[in-house]
Amino acid sequence: MMKALFILLFVAALPHTVSAQVNVLTANYDNSRTNANMAETLLNVSNVNPAQFGKLYSLPVDGQVYAQPLYVSRVNLPVVGARNVLLVATMHNTVYAFDADGGAGAAPLWQVNLGPPVQSVAFGAAFTDILDEIGILGTPVVDPAAGIIYVVNQTAQGANIAFYLHAMDLATGAERLNSPVLIQASFAGHGWGGLETPISGMLPLLAEDHLQRPGLLLANGNVYIAFGSHADTPPWHGWLVGYDASTLKQTVVFNATPSVGGGAIWQSGRGVAADSDGNLFFSTGNGTFNGETDWGESVVKLSPTGSVLDWFTPSDWSDLNDRDADFGSGGPILVPNSDLVISGGKEGVVALLRRADMGHVVTANTQIVQSFQATDSGSVGIFNSALWPVSGGAFFYVLGRNDPLRAYRMSNGVFKTTAVAVNTEVPNALPYAGFTVSSNGSLPPSGILWVTTTNTTKLPAPGTLYALSATNVADEIWNSDASGARDTLGGFSKFANPTVANGKVFAPTASKEIVVYGLLPDVPGVASIVNAASFRNAAVSPGELITIFGNSIGPSTGVQAPVKQGDKQFPFELQGVSLTFDGQPAPLLYAGPGQINAVVPFGVSGSSTRMVLKTPNHGSFPVQVPVAPTAPAFFTWDRSGSGAGAILHNTDFSPVTSANPALRGTYLAIYVTGTGATTPGDADGEIAAPDSLSTVALPVTVTIGGQNAPVVYQGDAAGLIAGLTQLNVQVPDSVEPGTAVPVTFSVGGVPSQNTVTIAVQ
Repeated sequence: MMKALFILLFVAALPHTVSAQVNVLTANYDNSRTNANMAETLLNVSNVNPAQFGKLYSLPVDGQVYAQPLYVSRVNLPVVGARNVLLVATMHNTVYAFDADGGAGAAPLWQVNLGPPVQSVAFGAAFTDILDEIGILGTPVVDPAAGIIYVVNQTAQGANIAFYLHAMDLATGAERLNSPVLIQASFAGHGWGGLETPISGMLPLLAEDHLQRPGLLLANGNVYIAFGSHADTPPWHGWLVGYDASTLKQTVVFNATPSVGGGAIWQSGRGVAADSDGNLFFSTGNGTFNGETDWGESVVKLSPTGSVLDWFTPSDWSDLNDRDADFGSGGPILVPNSDLVISGGKEGVVALLRRADMGHVVTANTQIVQSFQATDSGSVGIFNSALWPVSGGAFFYVLGRNDPLRAYRMSNGVFKTTAVAVNTEVPNALPYAGFTVSSNGSLPPSGILWVTTTNTTKLPAPGTLYALSATNVADEIWNSDASGARDTLGGFSKFANPTVANGKVFAPTASKEIVVYGLLPDVPGVASIVNAASFRNAAVSPGELITIFGNSIGPSTGVQAPVKQGDKQFPFELQGVSLTFDGQPAPLLYAGPGQINAVVPFGVSGSSTRMVLKTPNHGSFPVQVPVAPTAPAFFTWDRSGSGAGAILHNTDFSPVTSANPALRGTYLAIYVTGTGATTPGDADGEIAAPDSLSTVALPVTVTIGGQNAPVVYQGDAAGLIAGLTQLNVQVPDSVEPGTAVPVTFSVGGVPSQNTVTIAVQ
């Protein structure tokens, strides 16, 4: 009985808050530059709708925001302690740190101005590429282990224009590592003839002739910084410089066109990409090309030290150059778990390349993996874009000027050249859209494509944030103009990607604010469905114990299932709450205003199920939920899904703790859920009788400290609800003792979370 009472503390879990440890540390979310956050567990196509989702508040700042906001979880700050921090860099040269969960009216945790910005008029009245002022344009990059954000700003001291690299403390904003460092560089060459004057045969990087638009890259222990032109006003070059991240000593200098000029690295703000070997990938714009020293209109692969390793140049590069049809407008994307690179430019043609053999230049581009027209040939084609690298074939999203938004899908290593979905309603009067894909892994119902656009051809202009189904972009689920003035975005910011993290969307604007969107407080509805043990949001499985979070989804006072000793069944209704999956009723363990705990019926099958939650006061909430055969997860002592597992000594059923560790060679009882079908099949909601226990149908394996732990029993836990599984295992003699030894298990080859530990002596 004591064992049953102990475990029921978990299965009838009291209200619990889930806060995912999500980080967005660099431009475009990762060094592959996919523009995808695949760890978003709260927002999905069911709860992002005009009734439940909208503007929460705005964070005012002192300038326009072109850089993507960055999100760092659990930063330890002076006085206030650990906070999830949103980092914002403005064109007025100010870096802000906000409490990402602070709400409306929250003052910055810190803010630092890095000097006067450059006024756009300094580059002539014809310069309209950027309005007003130029300060921090490229997205910074964060090293969470070092506690540093690296920032590059452009500043004017009188007539002198300069770039500086800053290493700023995440917790305080203070300069570190003897920063700031004046960015200066030189490279052997003669440049634009009479327009440049090399010094002893070396071309200098002149700040007044360049923009620092691409996001910064942290790789190989270096911070890499790329530069391009000011509205193609000669002389300019594509430059890439690197600095040691721990000393800020310059380590790399590369010039893309030293023999003549051009070859800007701008990529619509997309950062230089890096593979797992530290090789760098970028594309260049209009400029000269000779395949030896000059790399205009090309995708270039550099070594970590700046040597050209490989390259691809479209065979019509000269024509592209003559027509201002930069091949480098899009910036390369490295397709995860492959050898492929996606690139494309203003012509709207996608080039799919191999990283190991990029192909150089061949007539008609026949040497590369694939080349196809992705936008209408009459539009101004690929600038920003996004890749959702899901299992079964990645989705690639592009939006040309005055062209439909198109989604292409990969299959067997190439793209299907007919779009799998098209949206003709999202306007794109200027080809400057911001893109983000958010999802919970590859789960289709979780995938959302977020796009910022404007419907006018002249800036400044209002923008709109759209949320589309990532699997079918023709399905618009929400936009910021749909509810009148309630959710409006404000000024459209060019190429500025919204940052999606931990249930919120942080949208940068040209109206000097970050607009924060999320699930609206006090609006009834389901927010998320998670495994009750791991608190992971994933596909549900037959017999899995789940927790449903939301607003006003249960009775005003929480109630546990009134089960007592001798009962044989958990109820299917609690205080007016009921739950079905494809019409099959689910047993309920707990119901409260913001949380429901239940067990998925064992009869659930297929790839998805329609869950309907009926509430006592607000009607019913239907949600389409993905299904998997298993969803293995440990319970833990603190109900977080991480740390010490809910494991008992099999002799006296006392808890395994650091003060009462497991002994090698002894047997343990481990409590888990998400193990799927049983043999014989369990009845929904039944309390397992000791004389008729069912066992897990699929094979179960357990490891402790990396060693295989023999499983002697896998099935129902006597006296507890079917779906809560007991594993009896032996601690291997070879396990190295410790207070936090890793423990894992799998069912049918599907692994549990890998964040659970056990004390072993």
